[in-house]
Amino acid sequence: MSALLDDISNAAKTRFAQIPFPHKKDEYWRFSDLNAWSADALFPHFSQGVPKSDEDAQVAEIAKSAAQSALAFFDGQLVSANVPDGVKVVSMADGAEKYSAEVSEFFGAAKGKFDTIAAARAYNGAVVVVADGADATLDMAVVSKLGLSVCSILFLVGKNARLRLARNFALGGGSFGIAMSKFALSDGSRLELGTHKYSGAAAHSYLRDDFRVSAGVSVVDAYAELGLSPSRAERNFEIVGEGADIDARAFLKTTGELTHDLRTSQMHRVGGAASNLTVKCVVDGNSKAAFAGLIRVEEGAQKTKAYQSCRSLSLSDFAKTQASPVLEIMANDVECSHGCTVSKPDPEELFYMNQRGLNTAEALELITESFAKSTFEKFGGENQ
Repeated sequence: MSALLDDISNAAKTRFAQIPFPHKKDEYWRFSDLNAWSADALFPHFSQGVPKSDEDAQVAEIAKSAAQSALAFFDGQLVSANVPDGVKVVSMADGAEKYSAEVSEFFGAAKGKFDTIAAARAYNGAVVVVADGADATLDMAVVSKLGLSVCSILFLVGKNARLRLARNFALGGGSFGIAMSKFALSDGSRLELGTHKYSGAAAHSYLRDDFRVSAGVSVVDAYAELGLSPSRAERNFEIVGEGADIDARAFLKTTGELTHDLRTSQMHRVGGAASNLTVKCVVDGNSKAAFAGLIRVEEGAQKTKAYQSCRSLSLSDFAKTQASPVLEIMANDVECSHGCTVSKPDPEELFYMNQRGLNTAEALELITESFAKSTFEKFGGENQ
């Protein structure tokens, strides 16, 4: 047991009761489907009252192969840790004893309704430490099957180390999966992160990833959100070192009545760093993609280069993409911009493929695949 984790958990439980559920006046949940994140919608998960749907084939496949992953978590419990030299994995309780400041800062960042649940269950998860100068490649699976499933993972990446991490998140039908991760990246390190997240029917998915980026750090971040249930993803980059370079890309695909919700922040605390964020959405049926991205350049953070874009492909007259890019620039010698576009498939492309034997559904699938492909091009072809 850890006194620190007990204190974190108890404080979070008190704070959770004081934080309202998302509401119309909460700018941080702008464009979201508030009905999907209301107390009524989520209460069955807390009471274990969500009926289990037939297991989705893709969820079942990820769960089946999870135990063979270098790192595997089932409902927040570490079940596999076959890591290479230069990497060690400790329980969150042991991590709180050895890395108390880092663990406190990790859970202290939880301020919203749902990341506070992660802090309230602070024992769930682990601390992953990559030694200075290490070169490590890992695959990781996080599987959620319980009505309420929580997993928190803190990555401490040493100086001049390289971590290449492929993550798969799978949420079974009826599960409310909450995952919170932080990547604390020391000077000169490199992170290549590829994430696929898939959820079955009648589930809810909340994922928060924080990145603390020091001097000379390089980040390649590729993220894909699919599935059959409402989701919320928050990706926060805090840049505190000169010479850092971030290339972040995200792909969302929605269908039916779903809303996939993405919130990002690029916080430039010092100058001389670059961040680039590209979001692509494919929306179909009556679904919606909701995106809000913030670029903030602090006073004195000169020579910053920051860009964000959101491009959407609409396959239906009833689907929506709502995007809100925000720039807060307090320095005067910077290069910062943003752009948003929404388009439909090119009729000439569809006609061309129809004439070569593809029906419309097959043609749209091929167009969607081509549209999404660039998301993972820097991470590596084998993980696409």
